[in-house]
Amino acid sequence: MTAEEYRALLDTDFSDVKINEMPDMASYHADLNDTIEKRQQKFIRKVGNPYMMRVGKMKVKVSFANNGVSIEEAFKNMLLTV
Repeated sequence: MTAEEYRALLDTDFSDVKINEMPDMASYHADLNDTIEKRQQKFIRKVGNPYMMRVGKMKVKVSFANNGVSIEEAFKNMLLTV
C-alpha cells in the first residue's frame, strides 16, 4: 500500500462510517511468530482501514504525531503493540 493510499484511509471521517459495519478488534490477536510484514497484511485484511476500527461498542480512530516517523514505520510500531 502506498503512502497516498494510507493517507486516504487516514482522512476517512468518523461520521461516514457506521459502527456496525466496522470489524470488532476486541478479540484480535497478532501472531507474534509472524514477520512484521505478515502481521501488517493480516491486520489490513481483518480491519480494512488501519486507522479506524471498532473495539467493542466504541469507534477508534488512530493517528500519529508529526514527528518525522514515516506512516509505514508508525504502523509497524502500532502492530508491535497490538
